[in-house]
Amino acid sequence: MTSIAAAPSMVFWSHGGTEKTDPRLSEPQAAPAAMAFEPEGRYYAGSLRFPQGGTAVLEIVSPRPLRMWVNDALVLDELLFWRWYEREVRATILVPCVAGDARLLVEVGARSGWPPFVEHDCPSRNREHVRQALRERHPDCLQMAVRVADAAAPALSCRFLPAQYRAEGVTWQLVLVRPTPDFPAGVPSTEPWSIAETPTQEISLSSSVLPRGARDASLPAELLRGYHRLYVPVANPLAPLPPLRTAGAVDTRVEPSLEIVTTIPLTVEGAAGVLDITMPVFESLGRLAPQREFRHLAWPSYAEAQALLPEPILPDHLAWLREGYDFAWQMLYQLVREPRPESGMPNAYIGTAAQNFEYHQFVWDSAFTAMCTAYGWRALPAYATLDVLYSRQFDGGYLHREHDVRDGIPTGFEPDFSPNPPLMSVAEWAIAGQTGNALRLAQVYPALKEMHIWLQANRRLPDGTYWTTGLANGLDNSPSLGDGYPDLTAQMAHDAEMLGRIARVLGLDDEAQAWEAEVTAIGAALNAHLWSDSMQIYSTSLPEGGHNTNKVVTAFWPLWAGIVPPERVEALARHLKDPRSFWRHHPLPSLAADSPQYKPDGQYWLGSTWAPTNYAAIKGFDRAGRHDLAVEAALRHLERLTEVLRSTGHLWENYCAERSTPGNWAGPDYCWTALGPIALLMEVVIGLRLDALHNTIYWRLPDEEHIGVKHLSFGPATVTLRCHRDSATCRVEVDTDRRFTLVTDDGTGPVTHACPVGRSEFVLG
Repeated sequence: MTSIAAAPSMVFWSHGGTEKTDPRLSEPQAAPAAMAFEPEGRYYAGSLRFPQGGTAVLEIVSPRPLRMWVNDALVLDELLFWRWYEREVRATILVPCVAGDARLLVEVGARSGWPPFVEHDCPSRNREHVRQALRERHPDCLQMAVRVADAAAPALSCRFLPAQYRAEGVTWQLVLVRPTPDFPAGVPSTEPWSIAETPTQEISLSSSVLPRGARDASLPAELLRGYHRLYVPVANPLAPLPPLRTAGAVDTRVEPSLEIVTTIPLTVEGAAGVLDITMPVFESLGRLAPQREFRHLAWPSYAEAQALLPEPILPDHLAWLREGYDFAWQMLYQLVREPRPESGMPNAYIGTAAQNFEYHQFVWDSAFTAMCTAYGWRALPAYATLDVLYSRQFDGGYLHREHDVRDGIPTGFEPDFSPNPPLMSVAEWAIAGQTGNALRLAQVYPALKEMHIWLQANRRLPDGTYWTTGLANGLDNSPSLGDGYPDLTAQMAHDAEMLGRIARVLGLDDEAQAWEAEVTAIGAALNAHLWSDSMQIYSTSLPEGGHNTNKVVTAFWPLWAGIVPPERVEALARHLKDPRSFWRHHPLPSLAADSPQYKPDGQYWLGSTWAPTNYAAIKGFDRAGRHDLAVEAALRHLERLTEVLRSTGHLWENYCAERSTPGNWAGPDYCWTALGPIALLMEVVIGLRLDALHNTIYWRLPDEEHIGVKHLSFGPATVTLRCHRDSATCRVEVDTDRRFTLVTDDGTGPVTHACPVGRSEFVLG
């Protein structure tokens, strides 16, 4: 379509000034292919010598945000958000040119990095290695290649970003196009009444991949600033993108950047002409996801869904628990978010919070939320929020902790990989326990398996324990730095246990046996290396030997994984009930009150009380045979939540451990805080464990005169359970429209009951 003239020559002058006028340029020198930036430099000036006229094609890569002028016309203006892992601007600029010299001016901002408080408050054992590797990967220079095509073309810039979405089998990738306003098409007119009536420059893009033509998904705010959001087809079923990584390999990236897979021709067309340029194609996410293409899901309102939600039956002295239960469901429905089809998200989902995290979806937040919404699986799309996570998984299994829901790109808060706790298998098992949907387990097992294998290959230490960081494990500024971490080590054992259970359901007995052996091995490593004899608690191991002296709430996580020896259960129970340590006004603070860095006001993970870690600890004591402690801690936690709900009208991200107030760094209406009012109420206070895969309900009967649940959705059945106690007997009433097996335990041991359709009564004691 076009021919290319001899390559232009480039000459740059650079300086470190901060003013655009009078840059005090040094003597000119011949420019290399890459022009180094000075540490404090802002403006760089020079010239381009074109051997002939036509369209200059400038391909640039910069690790800094920048503006660029050619002959005083602004031809590029691109920011570089510090939280993007794509730590570079990659763009192509089309500029009309004539033979001879053209003035060039470049203005740059600071390099992309992380804020000082992350460096100070969120240390990582791996950060210096990553810092050095990032310097090598993104040298601080402007890389620019220039050619001249002897054809006219639209004057514009194309910013290439890794945002993608799928529709009808086609992968579409974002190109952010900015027509250059300083090169208007045609003769200035006398016709328009105002500039608003001036016709805009029509631009179209097409690729070499069917169906070729780009889709326009421009946002009004971007159009006001002269930008067009165009999505170009880059892959289809006939020309798929190849995977970049395999499961089980050590990840060679510095951090979870989206890498370039290939390049394709991109045709740019406008009133001025047509020109082909080269477009980089980035890797796709979610290859193993059960849902990759956008779909509209029916989300009823809370009022419409109420009749399908289970209803707790509570004695008078616990009737206050209904306040938090009802509010939690209302909050979750209010957090439903409907993304744009071009976002890369597969469907609507339950967002993280009403404030602060409007555009950010986290892995463990979403997994914990799914454990709550499992109880409303007939009243809402129970898998939707988890499906968002699977759609963001990299080839090789890695799943980043946080994604921007506007474009599906992973967002960074620290360098390095930041895998949130691998809790999706726990959430899937919880939902399967209520739905009995084994097909769903088959659909997600490959993705769950690859995520686990990535952690094995990239986070396991030689002693068999696992390392993480405060930001990766979600504990942000927790003073838990060291080598092996009790939380991720226990979470990997728990994940292996869930994968083993799923494998058994799917008939993969050899794989199940391997997962079960892994649970045993991880448990042995944890108990050998992460137990402090002096503190009598699990703690991060230190490279020089010994353990971190801060007692972190995740010390209780091994209980939930079922890998704590009986004698250590009792030691952990003593820590739980110690008022100097974890048994504060609102238990359990994220950092024990007698730890060196405890802050009474909380300061996030330096002492605030959090719903997810409370849930893990309470469920852990319940699993370890201390149901009494689990109930006591759950009720105290729920009582404090209710007090703050009554005084503020919200469920909060975290809470003050010393009084009934929100944490001093906390946002209102946070998704995972529903864990207490919904999941702990059902599972610990009422005492239910559901196994719809085997058509069995397990009920640890509470020591209450009247308690239970109405219209519980259990597989194909709808079940009502009531327990009535008096001084001599315990009577259980069951109403069901499908037969199932009920196993009760009133404290004297399990008893199995066959429950036919209709009403049944069983008397114990």
